[in-house]
Amino acid sequence: MPTDPTRPDACWTQRDADAFSELMLVKTRQYGVMFYDTELRITGWNQGAAFITGWTADEVIGKTTAILFVPEDRERKLDEHEAQTAALVGVGEDERWHLRRDGSCFWASGVSVPLHRDENGRVTGFVKIFRDATHLRARTRYLENELKENVSRQAERDVFIGTIAHEMRNPLSPLRSAQQLLQMFSGDAERSRQPLAVIDRQLGFLEKLIEDLVDLTRVQSGKMSIAYEKTHLQVLLSEAIESCRGLAHAQQISFHLSFPAVPIEIEVDSRRINQIFVNLINNAIKYNHPGGDVWLTATADQTHFVCYLKDNGKGIPAEIQPRIFDVFTQAEGTDAQRGAGLGIGLAVVRELVSLHQGTVEVRSEGVGKGSEFIVRIPLRRPA
Repeated sequence: MPTDPTRPDACWTQRDADAFSELMLVKTRQYGVMFYDTELRITGWNQGAAFITGWTADEVIGKTTAILFVPEDRERKLDEHEAQTAALVGVGEDERWHLRRDGSCFWASGVSVPLHRDENGRVTGFVKIFRDATHLRARTRYLENELKENVSRQAERDVFIGTIAHEMRNPLSPLRSAQQLLQMFSGDAERSRQPLAVIDRQLGFLEKLIEDLVDLTRVQSGKMSIAYEKTHLQVLLSEAIESCRGLAHAQQISFHLSFPAVPIEIEVDSRRINQIFVNLINNAIKYNHPGGDVWLTATADQTHFVCYLKDNGKGIPAEIQPRIFDVFTQAEGTDAQRGAGLGIGLAVVRELVSLHQGTVEVRSEGVGKGSEFIVRIPLRRPA
């Protein structure tokens, strides 16, 4: 039967109430129950409170609740504040260090609520229920320390990646110059065309990898800014496609494009948008089969433009998809036939899309079933 007519959702039998009272006040050792009056004098103390704190009921009855509070909290009068909050709001939640009888501390998680009121509605007594959550506090501290260490390791890794990227730039410039000289002074142009094309393509890969590394460290260190300008979506996408045609031709990949007939004006960082789609298109080519297909479609709504890049290539295993935009995911997932690589390109894509306050997501039904990337970016520079 309901015990409180104002709360029709609260219902229990007298037998349940008696059993619960005996459990909480007599039998339980996991939860401390303390009763106290408006003068903060302790009027009741259960077995759980004695077990957690070490004080027996005889030792605490008549003393103030301040006995539980550490000295600095007493100076701040937080024992009084807890009761005032409970009287004013109806509940005073409490997570802090409390004292045991032997002077040691435990992390208490508890709540104080008004228990008695006089005929005028004024609170005349409270009950506080608390538990020893020191083990949870220790676990939280451990996780906090782990997080700090991870942040520190991440910072060290970013510095390492940035250093490697800058060091790799040094030999690239003379290599590129030598390749250009070979093209200029090659005696047998027909025989040298293919090896020079290979050199040119591989140097392009290295240059792109280094730029991705540099950009990734810039974004993660907050040193990259967006230079907004007005342009047309179709132009940017066409330029990205043209940048990848050489690689697509080498892999015998066919492009299928579907853009709106009317030019879509957008306000973005053109260079970065080009970088996003070159990375995604190269990714679709790289993880495709010879003779495969890549579809790029674009549309727009009132606030965003949306691009869909789909391929019928190797696909992405379900377990990798949540991490596909994390750096080094590709290297970890080589057993899933995603091919070799550091997985830096997609990490750069996510960061650049995020800088534009957009989103990028991936879909794949699994290995061998292709994949689809959806990029959604605001049409105009966000306020």
